[in-house]
Amino acid sequence: MLPAFLAVLTSFLGCAATPSESMKAAVSARDCAKFNASLMDPEFETLGRGESVWRYRQHTGDRSFATSVEDGRFYFSRVDDEPWGVLSQKIADPLLSGRTVRYSADLKGDVSDLVTHGFGAKSGLYLRYGQGRASILAEHEPNIGQWDWQRVALEVRVPEGFDQVYVGFIYQGGEGVLSARAPKVELLECLP
Repeated sequence: MLPAFLAVLTSFLGCAATPSESMKAAVSARDCAKFNASLMDPEFETLGRGESVWRYRQHTGDRSFATSVEDGRFYFSRVDDEPWGVLSQKIADPLLSGRTVRYSADLKGDVSDLVTHGFGAKSGLYLRYGQGRASILAEHEPNIGQWDWQRVALEVRVPEGFDQVYVGFIYQGGEGVLSARAPKVELLECLP
């Protein structure tokens, strides 16, 4: 009885791995490969079709942003005056709970910082997660102005009990275009 009591006491005091920590450590190479393939249509081939996993939404009103695809590159540009538009898809996987996810893509920008709304000018990666729909909106550099192709990434620890994130792109700048290619979603535990 004493060994069982000590094991419970040790676990309670934090000197032993809790079941959720043990479970997290058990991410297999197979699970990682499956998760890393969870982003569908990374070349945007179905964009604009009814069966597309990519979903467009905006602040309100008539459509204010154009989306197009050419050679696996996604183009997002302002055509009217609503403050923001988002193109995203949902990634659902039990492996997300309590883990850190990285969402990355190659981005190229020619986005003006002259806006007529109060949300601030920025454009880039979009990642929504957890309770209250917390979002990371283009919190990377650069996210406004002109820049050539470069890889940018967002990382967030998904709260315990949540098994989905939304990843994509936000356009909240003035005139111009945001270009994207090769989006990828990964668990940090799966990286070498």
